[in-house]
Amino acid sequence: MVIAMKKLVIALGVLVIGIIAFYTAFQVFFRMAVPVYTGKILIDGLKTKVEVRTDDYGVPHIFAENADDLFFAQGYITARERLFQMELTRLAGQGELSTLFGEQAVKKDKFFKTIGFQRLSKEGYRALSKESRAAVDAYAAGVNAYIEGKEPLSREFIILRAKPGKWSGEDCVATALLMGFSLTRSLYVDLVLYRIAEHAGEEIAYRLAPSYPDFAPTLTGKRLSPVPLGTLKSQFHRFPADALKTGALMDLFQPEIPASNFMIFSGKMTESGKALFAGSPDLKPTLPALFFMMRIKGGDYDVAGGALPGLPGIGPLGYNGYIAWSAVNGRGDELDYFVEKVDPENPDQYLTEEGYRDFTVVNETLRIKVKGGGLREEKYPVKVSRHGPIISEVMPMAPSNCAMKWATFDNASTDVEGLLLLNRARNFSEFRSALSRIKTNNLGLGYADKEGNIGWQFTASAPVRKKGDGTFPVPAWTGEFEWTGYVPYEELPYDYNPDSGYVASFNNEPGNVSYHLTNYYLFERAMRFDQIIRARSGKKTSLKDLNDMQLDTISIVAERWVPLVSAACGDGEFERYSRLLKEWNFSSDIKSPAATLFNTFYAHMMKSTLADEVGEKLWQEGLSQSYLLYIPDLVLTRIASISDHELYDDISTKEVKEQRDDIVLKSMKAAVGQLNEQQGGNPEKWRWGRGHKMFFEHPLGSKLGFLNLASIPTNGDHFTINSGFWELGNPFKMDSGGVIRILVDFADPEKSTIISPPGQSGHYKSRHYDDLAQLWADGGQIPLRFVSGKNIARLLMLEPAGF
Repeated sequence: MVIAMKKLVIALGVLVIGIIAFYTAFQVFFRMAVPVYTGKILIDGLKTKVEVRTDDYGVPHIFAENADDLFFAQGYITARERLFQMELTRLAGQGELSTLFGEQAVKKDKFFKTIGFQRLSKEGYRALSKESRAAVDAYAAGVNAYIEGKEPLSREFIILRAKPGKWSGEDCVATALLMGFSLTRSLYVDLVLYRIAEHAGEEIAYRLAPSYPDFAPTLTGKRLSPVPLGTLKSQFHRFPADALKTGALMDLFQPEIPASNFMIFSGKMTESGKALFAGSPDLKPTLPALFFMMRIKGGDYDVAGGALPGLPGIGPLGYNGYIAWSAVNGRGDELDYFVEKVDPENPDQYLTEEGYRDFTVVNETLRIKVKGGGLREEKYPVKVSRHGPIISEVMPMAPSNCAMKWATFDNASTDVEGLLLLNRARNFSEFRSALSRIKTNNLGLGYADKEGNIGWQFTASAPVRKKGDGTFPVPAWTGEFEWTGYVPYEELPYDYNPDSGYVASFNNEPGNVSYHLTNYYLFERAMRFDQIIRARSGKKTSLKDLNDMQLDTISIVAERWVPLVSAACGDGEFERYSRLLKEWNFSSDIKSPAATLFNTFYAHMMKSTLADEVGEKLWQEGLSQSYLLYIPDLVLTRIASISDHELYDDISTKEVKEQRDDIVLKSMKAAVGQLNEQQGGNPEKWRWGRGHKMFFEHPLGSKLGFLNLASIPTNGDHFTINSGFWELGNPFKMDSGGVIRILVDFADPEKSTIISPPGQSGHYKSRHYDDLAQLWADGGQIPLRFVSGKNIARLLMLEPAGF
């Protein structure tokens, strides 16, 4: 017995020692890659000393003596925190994710190589000015200096037994291209609408196809759009039937989720008499954060804001002491699908108005990581017609022999040059001139300056179509639907110092151009802002007021539907739940039982109204996806007041003709059942924050779950200014939010703030890995420190080797 006890004690001791040893090794392994923010690093490639002062939140303030050293240091410092994230971007741009992830990434690589991002990045690099090429080359040299240096690399490379590749200026261009492609609204919408028309008929597709409502506010208050409510210029063409490939489109390439905004007030509207500026580009959350907050000063540059890892300069929002800017998705339609007619006798040719023509074949090579080490190569030919690459095999829902025509194929991407010019702009004229170089990213950028001027400008390569508006794929062989050119930049929408004294965009229509740009503008959040402005009735705006607007969670959709729900429920079995909604202030905050009920109800209302029309598959893989959810909402908004509209009728119940109230009750029953199961049977204890949570998930998090963050209860919903898109198929997991926000006070710039969750560092075990996540969810921001950045105590010196 004594011997047995001794053996047990020894075994337990060994186990404890083993656990301690494993824990220690685990901590050491991950912590050794966390950068040090003080001291000195000698680097080959620098010409002069560079100061890097890092604040308490991990935000670097870089001070260099010239632009070359500035961008070199920016590349180096960004790579220190984000190299694995940058490597994924570089590999995506080259179509070589399979070199890191093996067979599971082959479909994505085929997609990237088919579109031709690497080919396009080479064209874009050649189109840059000498000065801009110098900037991207210096940035890439800084990245490479970090890779080749003595500091430990991101632990992900060790885990995957991989090494980072060498960066080039072309990789910087590809970074901008990938972002621009993700902003392309028609990329998925056109194909989903085509399949709906094919399945449910043209009439249903026309009813679902979006166009801007006549009751919604525009940026300028004008209404010059040539497309009346609910009409389209496009005709549906049915092509030879083929099998509908399985898979949601966003599984292939993550689109931008639409909910960005800017709100800007001139001095005549503010308490201080100076401009106030708020911006919030809303995108899918990433870990590490999509943007890298920093301040860079050197040469002609002195600017702070959010940088996109992989690009020199400051990107979608920033402040340079003279002007502030922030971007929203312009939602232009710069991509169409053309279905080619292939010669039945020769599959290498396709029909044009002048007869058959040879496809161009681009011979790509897939490089795929294999088990046991090494790479195998696989030839991958890409067919290209006069309209663009044939994408039918790489994009679900595309018809056979379908070519993608994207404006970037005709307009080399010089977006990085536009951003660098924007960083140095000091007035509205220079702002507009800079944005003329942004060809790929379709944006609306808000503007304010220290003189009190405000405005905005759209960027796009907007096609002029001979016929139609690009809503559906079109016959490629007739020549009827060709693009005849592009809208000149000078004619793109913009505004400057409007009489109202404010400008605000929520991805809604500008209203001041008479030609067709897109069908894909949004409207709900713009209506809420309009409501806020009317309620203020001329009251002067403070910085706190603007912050409150940025965090507003009132649902205009709930205001529209709650009276209809209450009327339908009456004093029947759902009277208890109806009363909960009637007593609600329409705010989707985390403590609200009513927000929980309404959002669940509305999700079922959209599905119960439309899923029977389009079919379960096209609902699940199409309309229910977050990037398309504005379409069901627009449809329901249009028919909300028409109680007997035929779309309410469930076509699966032949013997019954349902009306709006029937679908309301059906949806309420489904919502209550769902919430009883998820949160219990007492509605007073339901909480929006128990389900509606933001998830920050690492690229390796599906295998190494500890790299992911714990989910965070978050305010807002699909249609609030402080937006919180969530997955209908996985309620209520958020898949979009304000991934970077800024507030600029031109009266006192030191009061300006910024936030980009979850943290600055991509290194697990860094305190800056997740230190901003909860602050962001609580509505907080951190000081921008544009004025006082030079006083930050943590100082790292980058010095030329041999200095």
